[in-house]
Amino acid sequence: MLVIEGRAYLQGRIEPRAIGVEDGTIVAIKKQLRGDPVYRYGDALILPGGIDVHVHFREPGMTHKDDFSSGTESAAAGGVTTVVDMPNTKPPVTTREALQQKMRLASRSANVDFGLYASPASARDVESLRDASALKMYLAETTNAPAIPSFDLAGGILAAAAGTGLHVSAHCEDPRLFGKGIATSLAEHDRIRSTRAEASAVAELGKHRGTCPLHIAHITNRDALDARPDGVTCEVTPHHLLLDVTSKLGARAKVNPPLRAPTERTNLLQAVLDGRVDMFASDHAPHTLEEKSVRFEDAPAGMPGVATTFPLMFRYVRRQLLPLERFVAMFAENPAKLLRVNKGVIEVGRDADLVVVDPRRIEHVTATRCRYKCGWTPFEGSEGTFPIATFVRGQLVAQEGELVTERVGRMITRNKP
Repeated sequence: MLVIEGRAYLQGRIEPRAIGVEDGTIVAIKKQLRGDPVYRYGDALILPGGIDVHVHFREPGMTHKDDFSSGTESAAAGGVTTVVDMPNTKPPVTTREALQQKMRLASRSANVDFGLYASPASARDVESLRDASALKMYLAETTNAPAIPSFDLAGGILAAAAGTGLHVSAHCEDPRLFGKGIATSLAEHDRIRSTRAEASAVAELGKHRGTCPLHIAHITNRDALDARPDGVTCEVTPHHLLLDVTSKLGARAKVNPPLRAPTERTNLLQAVLDGRVDMFASDHAPHTLEEKSVRFEDAPAGMPGVATTFPLMFRYVRRQLLPLERFVAMFAENPAKLLRVNKGVIEVGRDADLVVVDPRRIEHVTATRCRYKCGWTPFEGSEGTFPIATFVRGQLVAQEGELVTERVGRMITRNKP
């Protein structure tokens, strides 16, 4: 039996414990356990491993930016033990064949566990995509992702998905409300793809939800939060919480939906602190510096982020602004519930996905520390608290930011309802 010792987060309490692991599963949690090997972390915290429900690892088709090997290495460096990859690759995951091909690619190179989204173009496509971890709908054009052309068509997809057990994640922007012109700055991008367009899409999609589990991706403002019907979950990205249109990053900070005005950003952060947002997700969407170093209007949307969710958002725990219980819920527990996987909590019978952190340690964020293939991070130089160690099903995968075990990742499986 493998044993991991430290101050473990257990049902809202922090207690010195030894966690026993066999065959990737937690089998015992006691004050003392015998085992081999034994990992001793003293006063460091042991938390459930992070689950990032929104990443773009660019494989297949765009592997000069990222791939499953490099992307999951970055995830492990940032305490993320499970990722769910979006379907807007080349080719996009719109068919059973494309989904199976992507499964094969990820299975042979992933360093953490993974799920895969598929993107049905219509209701009749849903049945052939049941082997996906979840479904994704884009309600407005974004990088390599054709939009669902109407809310009625989106409603048909939701109705077809209702009986599959899959949740549907939606990129919510209403192109009918986009402003005129071509954005040449972050402020113009925010004006054209406005908060009003986002809130409208959330409200309209909510009318068509039926019984399908619906999740709103990368929510950016309180109006969109307020537009959610009861029972609809949502995620927030660190870049929408920490960056706004006053950023000096220019095209590097171009994302969809856009960064917002400072007041919108601070209101969104307050909503997180108030417990109104279900989970963190990075929307890790890397492009090379060369691709980003063009005119704003020509630059692709997206930025890297899978390695920085934990270190950046844990700052708010250290400052006692965000309760540790709330952080763990947003980083691990709630994503596990959304995906219906046996993860997200430290208890007997769960997967031994664990992250170890010393809250007293502060480092500076760098692209090298994040292991990013694209070579940059929008948070270069920011203070953060990175994990000491990351375990995937009991296997030590990353230590002090360095990968120590490769290709242990498996496709996630859903628990029965």
